[in-house]
Amino acid sequence: ISGEYLDDVDQLIFSDPRITAVRKLDSAGQPVPSKYVVKIGADCPAGLYEARVMTRLGISSSRAFSVGTLTEVVQMKANTSLVTAMELPLNSICNAAMTARAVDHYVFEARKGQRVIVDCATRGIDSKLDAVVIIADAAGRDLLVERRGGALDYKVPSDGRYVIKVHEMTFKGGPAYYYRLSVWESPVDAPLVRMP
Repeated sequence: ISGEYLDDVDQLIFSDPRITAVRKLDSAGQPVPSKYVVKIGADCPAGLYEARVMTRLGISSSRAFSVGTLTEVVQMKANTSLVTAMELPLNSICNAAMTARAVDHYVFEARKGQRVIVDCATRGIDSKLDAVVIIADAAGRDLLVERRGGALDYKVPSDGRYVIKVHEMTFKGGPAYYYRLSVWESPVDAPLVRMP
């Protein structure tokens, strides 16, 4: 967790009792500052929930917490070029923070005729990021661009590797500019449904 006035955080609380959290402990059994292990019950439906922290000053305002059905990964290192692009398999979500004055790169494999949806959640999860999302070919040449916060709906023209590029409209970045980048295969005739 991160934010202002988080002195003496005691609990991480969710709006649904099927989502629980306990302090993460280090190898010596001591709590790791600002880290929790969250468990989501198998019967908890996908969607947005509220998360709050209890501090010595009282309970915080709520923040969006998203529960989904796709595999989730975390951006662990800089991926600001084609060479350092992070692998993001189809039907997965990457939780990341925007790199300041840079473009984050991801790569995925796709087959000819597949319908691939790329969606970058930002404002709906209380981020400051105004995302620009691009699908490019393996060489990094732009194929499809979204500048208004929508999802990209892409019919793959040929087998191969494709690149997703994400950057902030004015190239801002940092911890307050977080995002959830999802890429999944959708049936060709299905309506476009965005991630919660």
